[in-house]
Amino acid sequence: MGKVLIVEDDKEIGKLLSESFSSQGYICHIVGSLSEAYTYLLSSSDLLLIILDLILPDGDGLELLKYIRSTLKFKNLPVIIISARGGELDRVLGLELGADDYIVKPFSLREVIIRANRILRRDLEPEKILNYGPLKIDKKKKVIFLKEKPLTLTPTEYKILEFLLENSERVVSREELIRIIWPVEKEYYSRVLDAYICRLRTKLGEYGKIIETVRGFGYRLVQI
Repeated sequence: MGKVLIVEDDKEIGKLLSESFSSQGYICHIVGSLSEAYTYLLSSSDLLLIILDLILPDGDGLELLKYIRSTLKFKNLPVIIISARGGELDRVLGLELGADDYIVKPFSLREVIIRANRILRRDLEPEKILNYGPLKIDKKKKVIFLKEKPLTLTPTEYKILEFLLENSERVVSREELIRIIWPVEKEYYSRVLDAYICRLRTKLGEYGKIIETVRGFGYRLVQI
């Protein structure tokens, strides 16, 4: 089925994760440090997924995540963070930097597999391009174009605009968007969402009004 890289310095946890993924037909490789992870990535091929711990003996796993998202070869590679750092700011930062999911230790192996399979099914879908007014999204490449020019978006901005494009002209509630972007709904995320919508409108320039606020409910895309 493909390879899964498990970056985890706790040998017991790494072994349990490896056994669970192997039982699903995946080929697993375990590394216990950032340096080992970098070395493996430089020589790897056919990698489907990375399971990433954040607390590693030679640094913060977020540094590896930043490297993955900034490297053309790996930028679209799914990454699931599994960490003991479970504060809401940790989760928001991990997702903002481009993690596809964030699971807090202790965790259920069954839940990890279910979430991983969901992400991999999504990424293995046939190439899909959606158009709406001046916007076009290439879901396979995870790029959104404005008048044929690629927009420079953070992973969170991309997810918000992608969801609005997938549900164009339907009013999307704030709660729906928050559930898509952040795993735990709290008032804090509602305020953060407002800031992201504002930033997206700024990046869309003269087309910023394509994101319409439906007061008391949420947002939708409209033709302008």
